[in-house]
Amino acid sequence: MRARPRGATVATLAAAVVAVGCRAHVATLPGVLGPEAYPPAMVLATGATGEDCGTSIFFVPLRQASLEAAVARAIASVPEATLLTDVQVDASAFVTLVYNRGCVRVKGSAAKLVSSVVVPMPEHHEHPDESMPRGHDHHHDGSP
Repeated sequence: MRARPRGATVATLAAAVVAVGCRAHVATLPGVLGPEAYPPAMVLATGATGEDCGTSIFFVPLRQASLEAAVARAIASVPEATLLTDVQVDASAFVTLVYNRGCVRVKGSAAKLVSSVVVPMPEHHEHPDESMPRGHDHHHDGSP
C-alpha cells in the first residue's frame, strides 16, 4: 500500500476547513407580509416559497440577498396572491473565503385580499317559517 504524501493530506484538510457552509432559522413571523398586508385575506395556497441569494468575492459584496425579493418571489409563485401569512424565514451561507454565497428563503401561505367574507348558502335552503308544519303555533307560551 502506497502512503499519501503529507502535503496532499494537509491541503485536503485545509480545503475542508476553508469551505464551510451553514444554515440557520432566522424567524417565524405570525403576521402578514406584502405590499397589501391588510386582512381580511383568503388563503390560496400553503407552502409558497421564494428565495433570493447574494454573492461576494474575497468578502467584497457583489449582490446582497434581499428578504423583500424572496417575499415577492413567493407571492408571485401563486396566481392571484398579493400577500403571505404565517411566514417562516431561513438563511443559509456558503463561505470559501474566495467565493461566498448567502441566501434568504421564505415559506408561507399565499393569500389575496377580499373585501368581505362570503359564506355560500346551500341550494335548497328553506326559510325557518317554511320548515314548520302547517297549523302549528310558533309560540310556545300560548300567546297568539
